[in-house]
Amino acid sequence: MANYEQLKHRIDNGEVIILDGAIGTELQSMGVPMHPAAWCGPGNYTHPSTVRQMHERYIRAGADVITTNTFNTIRPALEASGYPDLVREINVRAVDAAREARDRVEVEKPVYIAGSISCRIPVRDQRTGTLLGGTGFGYGASLPAEELRAYSDEQADILAESGIDLFIMENMWADNDSRMIAAEAAKATGLPVWVGFTASVADDGETVRMNFGDERNAYSSGMGMPLWTSSWRSVNYDMTLAEGVKEVASLNPDAISVFHSRISETAAALQVVLDQWSGTVVLYPDAGRTDYLETWQDSSVANEETADELTQEATKWIETGAQVIGTCCGFGANYTKALSTALPDRVNGC
Repeated sequence: MANYEQLKHRIDNGEVIILDGAIGTELQSMGVPMHPAAWCGPGNYTHPSTVRQMHERYIRAGADVITTNTFNTIRPALEASGYPDLVREINVRAVDAAREARDRVEVEKPVYIAGSISCRIPVRDQRTGTLLGGTGFGYGASLPAEELRAYSDEQADILAESGIDLFIMENMWADNDSRMIAAEAAKATGLPVWVGFTASVADDGETVRMNFGDERNAYSSGMGMPLWTSSWRSVNYDMTLAEGVKEVASLNPDAISVFHSRISETAAALQVVLDQWSGTVVLYPDAGRTDYLETWQDSSVANEETADELTQEATKWIETGAQVIGTCCGFGANYTKALSTALPDRVNGC
């Protein structure tokens, strides 16, 4: 049976570790409809066999670590999706699907289960108190810190009780407060925690930031109406990636990752992380597609980068200092297979 101490031993011995790939868009490509508020989360309840099969694909493709389908199964997201009474059920089923997949697929190396937590949640209407659907969903800034902390604690406890091996925190964009809140909730369970950042290069061509421009304008009701209000929790949109990493490093996580960022910007982000952090670095870029929130994925639309092109870049990242490599939205099991086949087995000097 896999456990994190085994994984840590492999990391300490210089092995290159393969993380799985896209969860939501892989399920989307397999026919699981995406929900506008909870995205792929309800699939644990409505399509559990497909979720399990998705994990099996990644294990067969060579993934050492698979990620639970819980990126957006925090309570407010499920509440806005019509599942307020199934928060525990949907999160438990996600872990069960990963564990069942691990049991069903025979591979030579152990497979570890990472419990995903983010806070990509709908916006609470200040007039009625209800959670609104739409395309914005933010990263928790519409909720007070105390409320967000309660939701993060709840999800972290459920995932830990259900049998994950580690946490992988997937908080997006510039709200580092929500990232800290979620990471603290995960660490409180006693399990190892990998904390992730998204990254982009600013207009000056040098500064690596955590946001993607004027994020507040990205919030809408789905009808082109902005939802951001002055009552939202304050966010430092100017915080650089270096500042964010330094703040999170104070929590002593087990790894720091850069995810859901374009391949072209991941190398710059990697160097920033290495300047601020001496521990394990995880990289898993995304394909930059524009149909993540569509109900169904158009399989005729190809990614900009091929699996070979990704592998070439990932080899450079390992040479620079990354040790765990995977992929994010838009890059599926075929990319994982390419990485597991072509990347070196060990980091430089080991």
